Amino acid sequence: MNLKSNNYKLHLIKESEHGLFFSPVKDEKTMAMIEELAHAFEKNYNRIIDMFMFKHNQKTIVHVYSDREQFYKIIGRKTEGTYDASDNIIKLYTPLSLDDPDIFLEYTFQIVHEFVHEVIQQINPIVGKAKWLDEGIAYFASLQLDHELKNRSKISNIPTLEQLISPTFYDNFDGSAYLICGLIVKFITEKYGINTLNEFIRRNPEGIEEILNISLERFYLEWKQSLQ
Repeated sequence: MNLKSNNYKLHLIKESEHGLFFSPVKDEKTMAMIEELAHAFEKNYNRIIDMFMFKHNQKTIVHVYSDREQFYKIIGRKTEGTYDASDNIIKLYTPLSLDDPDIFLEYTFQIVHEFVHEVIQQINPIVGKAKWLDEGIAYFASLQLDHELKNRSKISNIPTLEQLISPTFYDNFDGSAYLICGLIVKFITEKYGINTLNEFIRRNPEGIEEILNISLERFYLEWKQSLQ
């Protein structure tokens, strides 16, 4: 099976139980790298769909590129992974060598992160517009948050409520925004339960006051206290 993406012919490299993995290059190094991605994807697949009570009716399609500049050109922006809701495809840049343990973790986490986006946005496409929830859940459920917390002695640079609800929050806090939103999702899950998190996804992604029956200010204070 072959596909085309922006004039690049894509080859089917790997068909796993729940995924179809394509790449413009079909050689031993690419196949070995994709084998690692597919293993990480399958290892986390049932955990993710069970967590969000989701029934997947078709295999996940993943396009993998090992040329970063080629990937940027196709995606149209500088990112290393994305779930494209317009065509329901996960698109990734992944280096050919995953021998370094830190590199291995970074890019195997990435495919799980994007799969979480796929699942929750298929449940409710509106989730994609609530960036704090969309990215927070992906960072939490992919286990990236757990990994980062193991390597941190404390949480610093905690945003104010005004900073959190600002439309420029992600621009102002850069990579730490993912940590902050992941911590919010972790707090909701631990205090109110996974069913409540699923209620956010299905009912109202912006419904902190409605779903939790608490003011936004009170929620923020309780969340901040939980970090200490």
